[in-house]
Amino acid sequence: MKSLPLPLAAFFAGLISFLSPCVLPLVPGYLSLISGAGLEELKAPQAQLMRRVMVNSIGFILGFSVVFIVLGAAATEIGQILGIYKHLLYSFRIAPNGHF
Repeated sequence: MKSLPLPLAAFFAGLISFLSPCVLPLVPGYLSLISGAGLEELKAPQAQLMRRVMVNSIGFILGFSVVFIVLGAAATEIGQILGIYKHLLYSFRIAPNGHF
């Protein structure tokens, strides 16, 4: 059996997690927050409102991405620093069995 390419598998995993019962009820709140409009306003097709929703959505996605990229970079930096000083950690027995 042939497996899915990794990006496609990641996309489907994200889609499944988005549709999970604990995330799906949050979507109307996110849409209202991002658009600055209520549910009744979102039902009416207005070009200006749709433009505002798109711009705010892109801003939300960029902000969310920046936060997680910075957190990932910080975790990488901490891991690199701990790797440099692992001999010191071994001497204090912080790393069990000499493995980090």
